[in-house]
Amino acid sequence: MKIAIGMVVRNLLSASPLTEFLDNAEKYGHPIDRVIVAYSHQLAPEAAAVLQSRTKLSLIRLQEFGRTYLILKAIGVPYASLRELLFCPLIDTHGLIPYGFNRNQVLMEAMFTEADVLIFVDSDVLPSVLRRMPDGSVRPCEVDFVGAHLGGMAMGADITSSDYSGYNILPPARFDGMTELLWGLHKEAMAEFWQSSMATGGMLLQEGDAGKPTPTTKVLGGNLGLRMRTFPTLPPFFSPYYFFDRTPLLARGEDTLLGLAADQYHIKCVDIRTPIFHDTYGSYPAVPELLKDGAVRDRLYYACTGWIGRNVFSRWKTGHTASEFAQRDQQLSAGAKALCRYTKDRRFLRLPEIQSAAESWLPDMIRQYQRSREAWTEFTERWYGR
Repeated sequence: MKIAIGMVVRNLLSASPLTEFLDNAEKYGHPIDRVIVAYSHQLAPEAAAVLQSRTKLSLIRLQEFGRTYLILKAIGVPYASLRELLFCPLIDTHGLIPYGFNRNQVLMEAMFTEADVLIFVDSDVLPSVLRRMPDGSVRPCEVDFVGAHLGGMAMGADITSSDYSGYNILPPARFDGMTELLWGLHKEAMAEFWQSSMATGGMLLQEGDAGKPTPTTKVLGGNLGLRMRTFPTLPPFFSPYYFFDRTPLLARGEDTLLGLAADQYHIKCVDIRTPIFHDTYGSYPAVPELLKDGAVRDRLYYACTGWIGRNVFSRWKTGHTASEFAQRDQQLSAGAKALCRYTKDRRFLRLPEIQSAAESWLPDMIRQYQRSREAWTEFTERWYGR
């Protein structure tokens, strides 16, 4: 079995954490055939050298797609579809890459190199989980990461995923309007967690044993295993972009849509109950401070704009109309005002306007999606039919 580890990143400046995942796979007896990295800006040659000394390495510099272009051209992919698959205008104009577009570059390379299993990790995760020890301390505990994904697949799953442990993207906070904000952002399932975050530090842990894999439609892109045989049945990753005040914003949710597609096409997806450590703010173990740290507020702000874009598109994708969510929009407005009062950060007042901007961009988001699906179909029909 050929197992590839994939990662998408803006700058590849260090071989870590990929080396940690390679060490972990070797420790537990899982040979890794290849590491695939899609990056958009900088590459440190020494980082590439370290990875090349460990396994085969595919480096994909976005917008420098000579090899992939030749492969697609050779199998007869029409130019319009070829351009859609390989070229993203936001990179050159704004230095941004939609999350789905980025992951699809890794997917194609996994196909080209005949991987049987592709496991995605992110640049801020490690093959360990945070657990509370009997003495009350919290420690990272190494786990058989690849083995957990392969175990889920041995049970018949074609998609394996799990959550993260560590500080949640919702930092510790306490203010009136928290629940309204989360309802407005379609994140109400996190309401109880956020309400208790001042006591817990906003940290998620793995409590007790991992437990058996369970069916799910929730997948997370930084802890995700894919049997490559699921393509072309499974559609590509997709996440749209939209503009507010002439500024591009990236919608989150390329993994959310993958989970919905798996359910639609009856592809078995399981939660492997292995919430790997995620250094959400890059400062663990320091507790993120929303009121004092501008970087924490930035992260929360862009998480909100990403959720808004995802929600607008997902509403359409699941057959709903904007009018069905008028109450949520009102809750978003009330929650945004409350968050602004709490943080003294006026950007959060913009969230209702950003919601309106995303709604106005929905027709364009739909066109982005349709072009992406059509180009992917052109590619996979030719690739698997060759």
